[in-house]
Amino acid sequence: MTTTLMVQTDRIFHNLKVISQRTGGANIIPVLSANAFGLGDVALARLLFENGYTLVAVSRIEEALRLSEINRNLRILILTPYSSENEIRIIVENDFIATIGSNDCAVLLSGIARQLNKTASCHIKFDMGSDNSGYLPYDAKKAAQTLKYLSNLSIEGVYSTLSGKLNEKAARQQYRRFVEILNILSKQGINYGIAHLCSTSSALKFPWAKLDAVRVGEGLCGILSIKDKYGLKRVGRLVSEIADIRWVNKGFTVGAQRIKIKQNLKVATVPVGYADGLFTGGRNRFSLFGRKKAFCEIAGRRATIIGKPGYTTTLIDVTNLECKPSDQVSFEVVPLYVNQGVRREYV
Repeated sequence: MTTTLMVQTDRIFHNLKVISQRTGGANIIPVLSANAFGLGDVALARLLFENGYTLVAVSRIEEALRLSEINRNLRILILTPYSSENEIRIIVENDFIATIGSNDCAVLLSGIARQLNKTASCHIKFDMGSDNSGYLPYDAKKAAQTLKYLSNLSIEGVYSTLSGKLNEKAARQQYRRFVEILNILSKQGINYGIAHLCSTSSALKFPWAKLDAVRVGEGLCGILSIKDKYGLKRVGRLVSEIADIRWVNKGFTVGAQRIKIKQNLKVATVPVGYADGLFTGGRNRFSLFGRKKAFCEIAGRRATIIGKPGYTTTLIDVTNLECKPSDQVSFEVVPLYVNQGVRREYV
């Protein structure tokens, strides 16, 4: 069997349902950056589109180009505010939704759209202190005064980021500041479309801040930047198979770390390791390099990993398990860290 990342689609939709219910049915914008956080962006975008999600977001132009071949009715928001002519031309030519983070960006976008005899769709981005780009809050009026005279722009949204790591007081303060920006835009005659402030963690923690839409990225995988008390399910298991089984006597050493065996063990060799993305991120990394043991599953039963995985192989203690070569072994992983060469299979 080829090592495979199994993507459980029922868990993806469970997570989307939890987020939707928690936010009172707010519109969800799936964020498929970084190969959909390791889940496979093309496959996931196709799955989401088939289930009614017609707007997705990505971070980079190359990601948008990859997804644009799925269906011409799939709309793609690029979250990076590009300000160079070549990139903006690609965005306009392909009818992607641009992000505007400065007046220079806005003027260039409108100018290129005019050259191409098009109207460029866009969202306005503000940096509230948790972003890497965007207009600053005190530039809202100046931004509006520029944007309202750029006739080749179609403003469809305005957004910022509310960190889920804030406390309630700080979150409400940041939320009020963003609402003030929305009011300034409205007073200046800007019809800004939808407003979105929250990602998964902040939407679950501060559902009152949902506004018109919520951006869901790692939440698709069931991963949060805060403690999960909302019932999300982890998505993605790295599946391989037992290549070999042998008995090792007490006192013998195994693996590159020369782990000394304290009792006679039945040891299974599995051809999967760091190179595939095993235990390279998240809580699995902590358990591996801390004092806790790390585990896998064989036929639904938990088995202990011996020492640390190697680059291409992992040793499993199967002394108390009935198993044989070719039996499947699965590991909980963070999909983002799984090697992009590993096959993704949606189940």
